[in-house]
Amino acid sequence: MKKTLGAILGVFLALVTVFTSVPFTVSAADSVELIGEVQGSMPDIRISIDSGYSLDTIHKDKDEKIRTKVSVSGAWDSSFNFSSLGAELKTRGNSSWLMDKKPYQIKFDSKTDMFGMGKAKKWILLANYVDGSFVRNKIIFDLAENIGMPYTIKSVFVNLYINGDYKGVYQLCEKVEIGDNRVPLEDDFGVIAEMDAATRLEGEQFYFYSSVTGKPFVYKEYNTDFEDAPAEDVAAVRSFFENRINTLESELYNNGKNWELVESLIDIDSVIKFYFINELCMNADACFASTFFYIDGKDDILHMGPLWDYDRIFGYYDYVGGYVQGTEEDFLKNITDCTDKQRVEWYKMFFQYPEFVERVNELYSEVIKDEFDAERINATIDAYQKLLYNSLMRNYVDEGWALFHNNSEAEFFSNRTDATNYLNFTTNYLKNNIKDRIEYLNSAYGKYVPALFYQQNDGRVYSGGSMTDSANLSSLEMSLDSSIDGGISYIGSSPSGTIPAVADGERLSGVDISGLKISLTGNVKNYFSVQYRVCVNGNWSSWVSNGTLAGSRSGSPIKRIQVRLVEKQDVVLGTVSFDCAGVAQMDSVTDVVGDVVVLPEMSAEGYIFNGWYADPLYNEKIESITVSEGDTTVFASFTEERPVIVGDIDGDENHSSRDVNLLMKCVAGATVLTEKQMTAADMNGDGLVTATDVNMLIRKVAGIL
Repeated sequence: MKKTLGAILGVFLALVTVFTSVPFTVSAADSVELIGEVQGSMPDIRISIDSGYSLDTIHKDKDEKIRTKVSVSGAWDSSFNFSSLGAELKTRGNSSWLMDKKPYQIKFDSKTDMFGMGKAKKWILLANYVDGSFVRNKIIFDLAENIGMPYTIKSVFVNLYINGDYKGVYQLCEKVEIGDNRVPLEDDFGVIAEMDAATRLEGEQFYFYSSVTGKPFVYKEYNTDFEDAPAEDVAAVRSFFENRINTLESELYNNGKNWELVESLIDIDSVIKFYFINELCMNADACFASTFFYIDGKDDILHMGPLWDYDRIFGYYDYVGGYVQGTEEDFLKNITDCTDKQRVEWYKMFFQYPEFVERVNELYSEVIKDEFDAERINATIDAYQKLLYNSLMRNYVDEGWALFHNNSEAEFFSNRTDATNYLNFTTNYLKNNIKDRIEYLNSAYGKYVPALFYQQNDGRVYSGGSMTDSANLSSLEMSLDSSIDGGISYIGSSPSGTIPAVADGERLSGVDISGLKISLTGNVKNYFSVQYRVCVNGNWSSWVSNGTLAGSRSGSPIKRIQVRLVEKQDVVLGTVSFDCAGVAQMDSVTDVVGDVVVLPEMSAEGYIFNGWYADPLYNEKIESITVSEGDTTVFASFTEERPVIVGDIDGDENHSSRDVNLLMKCVAGATVLTEKQMTAADMNGDGLVTATDVNMLIRKVAGIL
């Protein structure tokens, strides 16, 4: 029996009024709940540089710091305003530091609460220079918080002035760091580390390369002071953390043998939530850089997060060298093919575990899908744009910052009309990308989506959507783990002829397989399509589906394959109810329409179960029923069981010669009595049926006994 859908988390963030009047319109207006709280107005952060310091100093060297005074004015809550607090100012970032509009870090002399986000010394001013819409980072932070990722970055949009000069609109953010109002790690072995790029290690003092993939991990925050603590204490912390990462990678790349070990090393739900956020927005930095992990000591497990750096997502990033067309839908599973092969394929490895796939689909149904609501997200974008509009126009028109659409398209504008049109264009591009991505995710993940696995040439196990490694395809094994009745079958062809079809878990073997047909069987094919493509001579074929030939009947051998399932219609549920004539009880079953429910044997004290029937008059006896839409009732037939009368072997409630004949045949071995008949035949109650019982029954019939 299948479980019903889990409870979907409610949305609790309410609409708030936005005061700026601009051309943008919020979708569905007052009826749409937004994914994040939209602040009421744009506050100003004003920084004055102390005498003897220069902004040029930090613009030329991001390691330099200058002394400043920081003030806040114009906040929607006057309690957030303050004046002339001492602070250090520096630039920050990697590629973003090289851009014209610099990102900054403010470090106050004492912990300061910015806009109700909690007290801390360090605050980040993101320039979002390359994001023409300016909202990508904010949208992702909102979504991460709503799906329950702990310690998600809080942020506020602000206007920045330095020495009275307007520097543009910025996003004031919390910093990823250990702290009571940030990531509250307490153990001496508490660590925040970043999976980083080898090209970004300059200036980093504490890092290591993982043992399997050789990926750099940089220690960003640690409770044991790496600079001043005894060397043996620092070595113990580093050894502990590095062992966790290396053990995890060793298991992931060991063909998925020990799921219990994986669960003991890392928080699986955090891995899945990170996956869906980054899969949704196609973040090319995922599993490359800006990928954070934290752990609060030896009694804790690794957690993925907090999220950081999402300005080049949702179709902005054009992917770098090595990009293979057609991999966007399953981005993180194929990230080395989607990008420049500097990323690690952790998610291809995670998805080889059936337990991981099951939890992915479960979490998507119970939590993620409700939050991945394109209408609600896009309404939030419109609301943010209304808040930002006047400041963005100053940014793009008055101050002359370029308005970016994607990696290669940026425009400069001298009037608001042109800038507004381009801002609408790039924002609509973002919104359409979000809509398309969510439509695909909704078709590929969920409670009833089957788990598809395949293995090429007795090699690594791949899950649906993953591209296999390169080798002449000489054998293939596929399996479909589904809660819907049905399976998968596949047939091959080669220069030597057709290779007979096989099904779930069977191996298709041949020499240099050149063509492949894959089909779904049973009820599952009514709800899902199997899509697949093959790579021959370095070129990928177009996608085909449901038994269409991919490759050729007798050409060059297939080198790589990619297979996935997508929902072609919503899974429809029906309910089977059980009418047990008031003598027994059985709960109804909710199942997928088209599936077959095998009807169980029933028992009730004092009754004989006669079987299940399709009608209440017991005309059509059935052993199973196909689930149909709505509510279907099946009927159990029972006969009241009569009490046992000693000597009444034929059950007519009389003692007669027929009873004597049955008993004599039983004793002679000429017939076999039922258990109930044997009880009636035991005239003297000694637990045996013998000639003595025959004599007693003869006397009973004759009226002597």
